[in-house]
Amino acid sequence: METNISGEHFPMTLANRTVALAVADTGFLFLINIAALFGNIILCVAFVKNNHLRSATNILVFALAACDIIMAFLAMPLSEVSLIAGKWILGDHLCHIQGFLVHFLAFLSLQIMALTAINRYFRVIKPRFYRKVFTPFHTTLMIAVTSVLCFVALVSVTFGQHNSFVFHPGKVICVTLHENIFSSQVFTTFSSVAFVFLPACVVIWCYTKVFRAIRRHFRQLASRRVSTVSLNNLTPAEIVVTRTVFAIVLAFFICWIPCIVIDIVDVMRDEWFDRQVYLAYTYFAYTSSAINPFIYGVLNRSFRVEYLKLLRCR
Repeated sequence: METNISGEHFPMTLANRTVALAVADTGFLFLINIAALFGNIILCVAFVKNNHLRSATNILVFALAACDIIMAFLAMPLSEVSLIAGKWILGDHLCHIQGFLVHFLAFLSLQIMALTAINRYFRVIKPRFYRKVFTPFHTTLMIAVTSVLCFVALVSVTFGQHNSFVFHPGKVICVTLHENIFSSQVFTTFSSVAFVFLPACVVIWCYTKVFRAIRRHFRQLASRRVSTVSLNNLTPAEIVVTRTVFAIVLAFFICWIPCIVIDIVDVMRDEWFDRQVYLAYTYFAYTSSAINPFIYGVLNRSFRVEYLKLLRCR
């Protein structure tokens, strides 16, 4: 999400598009925006209305949905306005706000994904400690502390280094503007390691342990050496929750891996990518805010039932 060159030098600006292409660009982003807003609002309402859904794991899912609602309500519409107008017409202050929000919410979501993986690890591998560590209060506190740390770290590496945000007409979002290519490479490396690579390592390690334990559990069931009830009192419903949360994490990383690759390659080369590559970057990034409610609606029966009640106004 960064650049060392002003967006004004981009070879194919938004103003060069045909009307049909402008409608297609904007229309697709508008559909993503509506899906993100509608889906995450439904998820949050279901969480608030049904006491049975307020588990520690679902508190983390609720926090992810809150991040996605902010992204859909404050960041996406500004990109849509830019796609319609063919340039950034909203002023420097809104550019700084959008650029910071997109970075902050994306990085915070990754940290919450890591917390969710740790939650599942304790539930499956360390169940005795799970109820002590992941109480609703402790989980909420973890989210609050993570948010503050992420905010402070991002402020330090952007505004603390006298960097600013500039509109990128390819990505149609505001990105950090650096004084030189070396500064851009340092920022990209640091943010990739601290905000992406380390949480990804935590997620991979935790879910590797979790799914190995679940696989052993099913092998034991198949050989009839244990009852059908539990691996550490892990019910079939909890296994479904674990798989659902893993599907959310996997989908999130599938959306963001192309963005990370584009960012890293972009600061290592002197030429621009084609405009469609940058636009795909933005579509992938924003789509990550729209997929969680649909995954939960498909894989989690409790949420699916609550969704249907809300949609039927019951």
